Amino acid sequence: MRPYVSINPTTEAKLQEYPFTSKTQAELMLEKGKLAYHQWRNLGFNERAEPILKLADLLKSNADDLAKMVSMEMGKLFAHAKAEILKSATLCEYYARHSEELLQPEMTQVDESHEVSICYEPMGIVLGIFPWNFPYWQILRSAVPILMSGNGILVKPAPNVPQCSLALQNLIDQSGFPSGIYQTIFADEKLVSELIADDRIAGTTLTGSEAAGSAVAAQSGKHIKHSVLELGGSDPLIVLNDAKLDETIQQAVFARFQNNGQSCVAAKRFLVQREIAELFTQKLIAESEKLILGDPQLAETQIGPLARKDLLELLTNQVNDTVQSGANILFQSSQKTSRGFFYPPTILTNIPKGSRAYQEELFGPVIGLYLFDTDKEAIALANDTKFGLGASIYSTDLSRAKRMASKIESGMVYINQIVKSDVRFPFGGIKKSGYGREIGSFGLKSFCNVKSVWVKG
Repeated sequence: MRPYVSINPTTEAKLQEYPFTSKTQAELMLEKGKLAYHQWRNLGFNERAEPILKLADLLKSNADDLAKMVSMEMGKLFAHAKAEILKSATLCEYYARHSEELLQPEMTQVDESHEVSICYEPMGIVLGIFPWNFPYWQILRSAVPILMSGNGILVKPAPNVPQCSLALQNLIDQSGFPSGIYQTIFADEKLVSELIADDRIAGTTLTGSEAAGSAVAAQSGKHIKHSVLELGGSDPLIVLNDAKLDETIQQAVFARFQNNGQSCVAAKRFLVQREIAELFTQKLIAESEKLILGDPQLAETQIGPLARKDLLELLTNQVNDTVQSGANILFQSSQKTSRGFFYPPTILTNIPKGSRAYQEELFGPVIGLYLFDTDKEAIALANDTKFGLGASIYSTDLSRAKRMASKIESGMVYINQIVKSDVRFPFGGIKKSGYGREIGSFGLKSFCNVKSVWVKG
């Protein structure tokens, strides 16, 4: 079990280390959270919105410092880190302004003497288990709707981004929330299990790996607790023969290499119609060759390091094993760095069906390139994965693309644009990519008790 250690993945220098939260400390946090919840749930929407809006202001005014912290702790490009923080502020503003409207009771007149109202009420304290790749956005996209719906939250961040999580907690503490309604806990696996079992925890939300999601789902089920899981993805990016190639290439490169290739909704598998494959591949290699590896805080850098050494080792083994299984490295950047957890942008082709790259999620700057002849073949290939998070289709024939979208097994399909999250619409997947939804009205109601109230006149 790794402690909460902050290591700069660019320099490999250790920055900070923090101890795990003790069971005694966790008990105090649970009691504090319970008291805060009973106060918070009885506030009106406008009263809940005040600290949420204050948090949005603090995120914006501290964006540069927060972005620098992300770059140092997990290697995100500074510009992308700042965009993450500003997007998080927009999320706060959206829920502060729209939660009351979205959670209005739904009234139905059943007959002359019966009326039913469907009400959305808070459940209690939610345990949130979060990853490192978007250390502010991933937490806030769960925490803000959970808070605006009247719940409390206990946040367990990833062990390699403790300074980001503490910086966020500091902003929460400045925003005017009741003390204890949002708390950060550096829990180990044993403590997480004990928290899920505790009656003061009403449910769990997790964004992370398939293994972690399976463990949390099993424990939540054992204790009859509600859970939402957003897990891995192996999203297909489908390029049809009538796509606008230059525009598609630009979006495809960003879709794969954003966040140094470490995004659950990154386009990890490029499915290209055979008749345009040669030209597409030439353009893809040309754009990939331009990418500059380096310090994520420098403006010219386009690819930073992977977040941890073990992640670099995993990706290296996945690619090497796939090549040994018969795949070819079509392209790999020749850029070298003297230190840091860097992996060069890489394109794999002729990937065997049973290989690791075909079956597993590649969390880093590696493209799997596949060819198809017919739309039916593309759909079959897109769906031939245990994951089902997102997908994108590029075509000038929108009717054709929409027909294909209806047959793709995923939680989201984007046509002529990359897969991304938008606070107004639900985000989540199917199959091994998890269940439940975040953001949008669905995310706001994810940890609400949907109560039917029948009235006889």
